[in-house]
This record gives sequence, structure tokens and C-alpha cells, in this order.
Amino acid sequence: MKEIIQNLALILIPSLSTWLLTKRKNKAEIRTAEIKAEVTAAEFYRGLLDDAMKRLNVAITTIGIQDQKINSLNSHVEYLKGELKKHKQHNEKTA
Repeated sequence: MKEIIQNLALILIPSLSTWLLTKRKNKAEIRTAEIKAEVTAAEFYRGLLDDAMKRLNVAITTIGIQDQKINSLNSHVEYLKGELKKHKQHNEKTA
């Protein structure tokens, strides 16, 4: 009986120790994999954000240029209105 208990102890103690240590190692490996996945996701979203910022800056620049063109065209329209008014007054005087 004593031999059976010793043999069981010789089998169970190393097995239990190995299981506990492996469990701890597996938890660490899982956590490492989770961290790597989070880093990958963060890099992906950082790339998206950088791209969105570049597009936003281009859009803002384009809007600024368009505003300048609109202001220039409005000024030109006002000038042409003045010229048309002068032309009408000149035609009224000569008619």
C-alpha cells in the first residue's frame, strides 16, 4: 500500500507542478498575444487618423482657395456692375 501511495505521489506531484507552471505560462502567452493585438489595432487606427488628418488639411486648403476665388469673382462682379451702370448712364445721355 505504501508503494502504491509513493508511486501515485511520484506521478501526481510532478504532473500537478507541470500543470500549474504550464497554466501560468499559458496565461502569460495569452496576455502577450492580447497586447500585440491591441498594438496592431492601435497602429491601424493611428494610420486611419493620420490619413483623415491629411485629407482634412487638403480640404481646408481647398476651401481657403475657393473662398479667395469667390471673393475675387465677387469683386469682379461688383466692378462689372459699376461699369454697366456707367455704360447705361452714358447711353441715356447720348440717346
